[in-house]
Amino acid sequence: MPNHYVGRVDQRPGPDASAGSPGIRIRGSRLLLRPLRPAEIDAEWQAMVDSDPMAIAQLPDEAGFRARLRRSGQLIDGWLDLAIDLGGTSIGRIQTFVPPGRPLPPGTFDIGIGLRAGKRGQGYGREALALLTDWLFARAAAEVVEAPTDPANIAMRTVFDRVGWSFVGPVTELGRGWVMYRITRPQWAARAG
Repeated sequence: MPNHYVGRVDQRPGPDASAGSPGIRIRGSRLLLRPLRPAEIDAEWQAMVDSDPMAIAQLPDEAGFRARLRRSGQLIDGWLDLAIDLGGTSIGRIQTFVPPGRPLPPGTFDIGIGLRAGKRGQGYGREALALLTDWLFARAAAEVVEAPTDPANIAMRTVFDRVGWSFVGPVTELGRGWVMYRITRPQWAARAG
């Protein structure tokens, strides 16, 4: 495991898992990435509605978004949504997703992350990104993990750098310019030393 891995993975259903579904749970030094609780879905939708235009290209379909979050904690067809839990309270969400109009090669995962405004700048995004990155390589046969961000999002670009991801270059999706960051399996493995 890379030396920045601070978590342990528990794929057994827990009290946070959706009814009848095995929930992926990844524990770090301060955070737990876990399935969203049904009562948290409204707050996640509101966070999307209120999201800074820098963070999302377009608002997703509400019904589809809510249906996806009800499957939280399960990796299905490249999609995984997890709450970022600090001391029993969700402070944001981290996900893997398949971009519209850009099918991903096998073993490639795109990540998105959002933290509540009051929780930014405290290292929680960095820890959550490192935990999910490690889990994807160790448990989901990832070969490449990548994420686009707005070029002006210096905080997120700094998080990618600190977790060991590399700047790849510009990309245009949904009619908008982004910058892409990525880490490959060999890069991730090299961090183990």
